[in-house]
Amino acid sequence: MTIKTRKQGNSLIITVPAEFKIGENVEFNPMLDDNGVISFVPVHKNLFAQHPEYDLKNAIKKINIGDNGSAVGKENIL
Repeated sequence: MTIKTRKQGNSLIITVPAEFKIGENVEFNPMLDDNGVISFVPVHKNLFAQHPEYDLKNAIKKINIGDNGSAVGKENIL
């Protein structure tokens, strides 16, 4: 499948095929890499934003989940 950009006002538009089954008003962060590849990454909301007082580390200790202290994947370590 090939799609083309089209101009609307001062912007270029790329149509998302209906087969992708992406809902309306879904937010994405656009990215352009060094090779010219355009990626649209879905925006993920912070699950803890509604309850900033929630202490995840304390909750993990309470339910006795072990932690070896080393990163496994792409964790944000502060």
